[in-house]
Amino acid sequence: MANPGPASQVTVNTQPVRGDLQFINTIGVTLTPAAVATITTVEQSFGANGVTFATAATGLLAGDVILAVNPPSTVAGVSLASFRVDTSVNDKFYVTFVNPTAGSVTPAAGVYVLTVARFNQSNTTTPGTLSSLPTTLPTT
Repeated sequence: MANPGPASQVTVNTQPVRGDLQFINTIGVTLTPAAVATITTVEQSFGANGVTFATAATGLLAGDVILAVNPPSTVAGVSLASFRVDTSVNDKFYVTFVNPTAGSVTPAAGVYVLTVARFNQSNTTTPGTLSSLPTTLPTT
C-alpha cells in the first residue's frame, strides 16, 4: 500500500475569514396564509408580530435577510413572488403571493422552511436601518 502522506487535520469554518456574516440558519414556521384574490399579488405578514397570521416566536431580527422560502406543498394557481424581513420590527416577516388565475386561491398551510442569514449588524441597538446592513462585500 502506498504511503498516504503526513497526517493532516481539517477544520471546518462556520463563517468567512473576513466579513459581516454571523450565520445562516434554517427554521420551520407554521403558516396559514390568507386567500389571494384573482389576478393580483398580495404581501402577507407573519411571525409573532405578524398581522396576517401571528405565529410562535421565530427568532428573526430586523436586519436579517431571508434567502429562501420553501412552502409545504404547491397549490395550482398561486405561487411565491418574494419574501423579506421587516426592517424595524423583530419577529415579523412578509411573503408575497401571486395569483394570475380567474378565481381566488389560498396558498398551502403548513410548515414553511425559511433559510435566514444574520449579519453582525442585525444585533445593533438600532436594527433594521438600511445603513446597518453591509454596503459592500468584504475583500480578502
